Amino acid sequence: MERRRTTKGGGKATDLPHDYLRMVTEVFTTGFDEGLKALKKAGHEAQFKVAGHLYGDEVLVGVSLLFGEKLAATTVYASADFDPQASSPTLEDLLSACVDGLGTLYGSLMDPKYPAKLEQLAGDSLGELDGVPYQWSPTEINKRTIYMRMDKANPVMDQAADEWLAKNDPNYGKREAEEAAEAEALAEERIEDSRGGKKPTFH
Repeated sequence: MERRRTTKGGGKATDLPHDYLRMVTEVFTTGFDEGLKALKKAGHEAQFKVAGHLYGDEVLVGVSLLFGEKLAATTVYASADFDPQASSPTLEDLLSACVDGLGTLYGSLMDPKYPAKLEQLAGDSLGELDGVPYQWSPTEINKRTIYMRMDKANPVMDQAADEWLAKNDPNYGKREAEEAAEAEALAEERIEDSRGGKKPTFH
């Protein structure tokens, strides 16, 4: 995912832990069950995929709606400024606000009462959807400033490109695996300290 902040102090991305991303995926899959069923009824088998990165100055979460083997997906991003030295807001506060923001935007798009919007989500373009933030746009969620953006990027394709590099560059896979393991352990520790084991949700 392309980050919002362009400052040089953000450092290398740390992937959010797989367990946390899996829980957020479950939250969206359960919360938008009716919308997923409506898409399936219209001939569009869809599923959610969640990704997230932590930088030294930014939290970034993306929730993608994937449609089988189609190249185009619908991805919504939420970003918040992050200061690891600050006592408030905590990382969990920011992640919670990001998830709430993502849930709010998907809630406006996946209402089964509006099949035209659902069809647009499954299409190759979002151009006809009103109120969609194509550029980073600030909004207040849970008294936090969260920046939202939406596009048709497919993270599975990005992952496939990384896997190709891993197979064709003998040093790439080992280096990435070592860095990923170290970064995930750090992110897991930060999140557990911040949220005390509570399951993520959106309101």
